[in-house]
Amino acid sequence: MKRLYLSDTVAGEISNWISTRELKAGDQLPSASEWMARLEVGRSTLREGLKKLEAEGIIEVINGKGIFVSEQKTFQLLETLGLSDAREHLLEMLDVRQALEERAIVLATRRGSEPAFAAMAAHLDDYRKARAAKDFLGVSEADAAFHLAIYEACGNSVLVGLIKLMHDDLYVSWDSLEDRLQVFDASFDHHVELLEGMRRRDEPEAVSAFGKLIEATRRTVEAM
Repeated sequence: MKRLYLSDTVAGEISNWISTRELKAGDQLPSASEWMARLEVGRSTLREGLKKLEAEGIIEVINGKGIFVSEQKTFQLLETLGLSDAREHLLEMLDVRQALEERAIVLATRRGSEPAFAAMAAHLDDYRKARAAKDFLGVSEADAAFHLAIYEACGNSVLVGLIKLMHDDLYVSWDSLEDRLQVFDASFDHHVELLEGMRRRDEPEAVSAFGKLIEATRRTVEAM
């Protein structure tokens, strides 16, 4: 399975910050030092995250001037999808996530190996520790790694490729630390139930747990 690095989480946080504010080409972002403080990461991790966004054509880093939304590829996700309401966007993306991931869960329950399930359990352990420490970036990284492990275990390369392609949109960020911790608090127990169902090869139990996970997230979004 492709490892998810902290720099991936940093890139996702910044790209979501751009999209939720509907920035346009040429708009300036906060400085590197501000991002380091905001995300609580070191300079090397931030640099790697910025390099990923530059490679995707989302931002441009100009020495001596700062970080700007790229002139070559303006990142306007809400505008592209024809959405003006961030809450509407999040809810619609949850619908897409549910449709795709539910099928992956069914296949992973049938085909997943014990080592694959053990890897998922390890990600949940990281999730639990980061949650206790109120380390949102750590929680986000562990959560994403858990779900990516499910996709890999499903054994369908087309489905895995499709979900990975949409990964940045499916795993959205939240406006405040309070929102972030709330959504993870609401859904963590359902992650545990989901893994238990898959390990028992109980498809209805696994799908039901995932449905509860999505509904917990949906309620949080609706209350935003």
